[in-house]
Amino acid sequence: RGDKNMGLGGEGLMHVGYRIGAQADRVPAIVAFYKLVFNLDIDPNRPTIPTIPGAWVHLPDSSVKPQFHLMVADGVSPAARSARQDPTRTHIALVVKDLVRAKTHLETVGVDYWVYEGLVGMHSDQVFFEDPAGNLFELQQIG
Repeated sequence: RGDKNMGLGGEGLMHVGYRIGAQADRVPAIVAFYKLVFNLDIDPNRPTIPTIPGAWVHLPDSSVKPQFHLMVADGVSPAARSARQDPTRTHIALVVKDLVRAKTHLETVGVDYWVYEGLVGMHSDQVFFEDPAGNLFELQQIG
């Protein structure tokens, strides 16, 4: 048997998987949302997976070390404003250079968002929004 303290030997975050609904014909519209909102590149080398249509989106390089945030909650959390506006929902958090500019961009492209101010400390504003399939995103400005 191996050393129990050895760990898996993880090298880093590879991807986050989100479901985008059951209709494969929605993929182009959802990809368009990601390109419009994030200006991210789509991986043209994604193989055709007959049982899992979809797309792979490239995230930008970052100097921020990715983390898992494990949150105690069952149902709607005490921090939530509603079931939809619950910061403990499964989500991915991305760092932006300028949170004010990011909010302006979301408004410009017609994406509804909500803000939590100071939830995890002073000057820790967090912007949350959903993609067209209801997947939750968080934006934070670091520094």
